[in-house]
Amino acid sequence: MLQPKHKRPFGVIIIAFLLLLNGMLATARGAGIAYQFYEEQNGHLEPDKISDRAEDLTLIEWLTLPVTAAGIVIAWGIWALRPAAWLATMTLQGLYLAAQLYDYSQGQNVYPQLLVTVLTVFYLNQHDVKLVFHTISTTERSGSSS
Repeated sequence: MLQPKHKRPFGVIIIAFLLLLNGMLATARGAGIAYQFYEEQNGHLEPDKISDRAEDLTLIEWLTLPVTAAGIVIAWGIWALRPAAWLATMTLQGLYLAAQLYDYSQGQNVYPQLLVTVLTVFYLNQHDVKLVFHTISTTERSGSSS
């Protein structure tokens, strides 16, 4: 039986799951909006129903949908312990944090989302976690040169 070269930290599994779940929910939400738009264009919905809904979406929501859907790909990379996925996850968390701080400044209650984002950043920056991603990168580089 093949043993994995590096043990995947439990927190990385949780982060990959959260990224995947968030990406799937954002994709489903985006697909629902696109479907409503399609139905309105074909005359199956009352006029301007989707237009009214689209006007309710903020710029942050419009930008968050495609970025969060990319979380599905990033989740796979985190699961596979890819160094680029670590960087992509950190970047995504920065975008989430900016969006959440904007929402907070608009009076929304985003404390749970802020907590998850900050904990993710702190966890991924722990020395042991960074070492797992760095070790994979170094091992792949040295293995490909022989």
